[in-house]
Parts: sequence; structure tokens; C-alpha cells
Amino acid sequence: MASVRGRQRQLSLWGAFAAGTTLGGATTGLALGVLAGLVSPVPEQVRLVLLVVLVLALVVLDALTPRLPLPQRSILIPQEVFARGMARGGLRFGLEYGCGWRTLVPSAAAYLAALFVLLVVPPWWVAVLLGAAFGLSRSWAVLLWIGLGSPGWQTFLAGHSRVLERTGSVLAGLLLLAAAWSRLGG
Repeated sequence: MASVRGRQRQLSLWGAFAAGTTLGGATTGLALGVLAGLVSPVPEQVRLVLLVVLVLALVVLDALTPRLPLPQRSILIPQEVFARGMARGGLRFGLEYGCGWRTLVPSAAAYLAALFVLLVVPPWWVAVLLGAAFGLSRSWAVLLWIGLGSPGWQTFLAGHSRVLERTGSVLAGLLLLAAAWSRLGG
């Protein structure tokens, strides 16, 4: 958005980007929901124990390592996606970024949510909703950049980036375990 002047124009382009990230996340949620069907024959208590172990392991890994050593594509989405215009490019970029498979994933929170869907096996619409929430949340950084302006945003991130990522992983882990416990354990 650095080359786009005017807050109104930036907000409309963010809208296209947010729509893309939300649709991309919802698509991933649906795919994970379908894959969860393969795990559904495993007894619920086994899936709950496995989820607890994996969530704790990922949160600890995220907290102790400076860079998350989990599978991800460490190549940025090419700028060619904007060749047909900023709004269309923002939507396409958002689709790819929101799905979570084509870009960097800076914290364990996305993996925790994926494990939740795979092991808790919620109804398909819950998986889609969780994916959409993940996708929409990926667009918030751009909205904050628009709101704070480039220097303010860069200053904020310089001092808080990894702390926010780690805090997000811990919070996501706690909330997802509570949701899993209410569905499978209690």
C-alpha cells in the first residue's frame, strides 16, 4: 500500500485484500474439515490427548525458538499478482496469503488452529468459520499500517513483533484447548 496515496483508497484496497484473505482462510478451513473426516474414527479421548500434547509442544517450540522451524513456504507472493490492477491484485494476494500455505507463517497459532480442526473434527461450518477468522486476521496488519502510518507501524513492529507472535500462540493454544475440552472431554 506504500505506492497508494489517500486513506480512502488504501481502505478500499484493504477491503479487497481482506475479502481475499477471508476467502482463502475459509477455503483452507473447508479442506481441513474434509481431512478431519479421515481422523474421525479415532476415539475422541485419544484425539484429545494427542491435541494437548501437540499444542503444548508447538507453544513451547514457538516460545523457545527465535524463528519457527515448521513447514512453510519462505518465498513471498510475486508482485505479478498486481499486474491487472491494485484491487484485483489485492484480492488475489489476499486469497494466497489467507490460505496460509503459500506464505510465511510467523507463529504456531495457525498450526494450532489446523490441529484443532483435524483432531476435534468440528462440524464443517465451524472449520470454515475458523479458517475465515484466520484469514481475516491476516489482513489486520495492513489495516493497522493504514491506521498508524508507515513510520508508526514500523516502530511498533520493531519492538513488539516476536512478543506478539508468541503471545498469540499461547492465547490460541489456551482457547483451542478449552474449546476442545468442552467438545471432547467434558
